[in-house]
Amino acid sequence: MKILSRQATKHGNQRDTAPMPEKDYSHRDVTDKLGLKPGHAVRVIGRGDKGLLARVREKIGRKLIGEGDKADAILYWPKTVKEITPTLAELREAIVPAGGIWAITAKRDQESASGMEYLNQTDLIPLGLAAGLVDNKTCSISERESGMRFVIRRRDRK
Repeated sequence: MKILSRQATKHGNQRDTAPMPEKDYSHRDVTDKLGLKPGHAVRVIGRGDKGLLARVREKIGRKLIGEGDKADAILYWPKTVKEITPTLAELREAIVPAGGIWAITAKRDQESASGMEYLNQTDLIPLGLAAGLVDNKTCSISERESGMRFVIRRRDRK
């Protein structure tokens, strides 16, 4: 399906521009989708997928960090919906200003590695907002999990 893009002219009128091709990221490695780079400090919260975690360690070229160190990225597998907002609020203090927290949840009719059942990602957004974070990216992690990245708003970064 081709999507037409709308572009405003200098007089405020809208005009159609060339069709935008749909983007397909299925060929990209999940560690690239997560934005991980060699040397990144990555922390894991919850029971994550062992295969994914091995790929993460290989990508970053170092051990996963523990509590007390600031993280470039946190991979968070919640167990319950109730815990998400307080945990995100706590983790907000554990990332570097431009870092991100990936909340990894089950896809429809699936169960995540932490045992949590499906949570619609639109229901996840307000949980992040309540923790002082905004979502800025989603991605497919595996056949059974997807992730949403939460970050500190630019104006709130120190």
